Amino acid sequence: MHPILLDFGAHDLPLLGVRHLFLPTYGALFALGVVLAWWWFLRRARALGVEPEIAFNLTFYSVLAGIVGAKLSLVVVDWRYYAENPRALLLLFRVAGVLMGGVAAGALAFVLYCRRNRLPVLALADAIVAPIALAQGIGRLGCFAAGCCWGMPAEPGSSCSVTFTDPAAAAQTGVPLHVPLFPAQLVQAAADFSLAAVLTVLHRRRPRPSGLALWMYVLLYSISRGTIEFWRGDAHRGLWFGGAISTSQILSIAGIALALSMLGLRRFRRRPEAEP
Repeated sequence: MHPILLDFGAHDLPLLGVRHLFLPTYGALFALGVVLAWWWFLRRARALGVEPEIAFNLTFYSVLAGIVGAKLSLVVVDWRYYAENPRALLLLFRVAGVLMGGVAAGALAFVLYCRRNRLPVLALADAIVAPIALAQGIGRLGCFAAGCCWGMPAEPGSSCSVTFTDPAAAAQTGVPLHVPLFPAQLVQAAADFSLAAVLTVLHRRRPRPSGLALWMYVLLYSISRGTIEFWRGDAHRGLWFGGAISTSQILSIAGIALALSMLGLRRFRRRPEAEP
């Protein structure tokens, strides 16, 4: 819709030549989501007795790993393009990457840092998943502004459609212009905000088994993401088996299986204690 938030015009830069300088709306919303989630998690970590400096570093390294993981995942998924256009690797800082790959990399860094500093992994994971869902929802609004992650063509006159008209959006993301599309970004944003609300309520429940909010996040996010993928119209996320399933859906299936296994295992372990 509005991929450029602030336009600074074209400038002749040393060594780089003439470049169009602007602040992308997606980047601004992504940064906003990260800052809000970071602030929210630091408050929760403080309530758990974690020192502010340690909580800050934990979040910093997790975010950094998430950004790097998202971009590396994009290279892996679209390796043919980058093999044919190696100079495009220098422009990775301008693309968001694969979200689920970023979440996986950030989660790995999160666990490793917690283990190294002897922090309660599950308790902190329960505390961070709602902020993550919030950040993802805000990021999807950024996707909508930029035009990326667009949906499949909608029926003409459909009330559930959006039409992109800004040439800058097409230049940056490749979104088709003047074509009614399913609003996949807005639907995913609504699902993420709803997930953040559910996880917030779940986190406030007492008593609450450690890890419950974490695995509910994995389960519910995987379900929503895997389902909405059926209405995605961009092929950049990687398609398999003749286009029948995407990379994100494969990861969603794995997430659902893992979450159900962990939730079932935790219930199985508690059952003997509940019996008289």
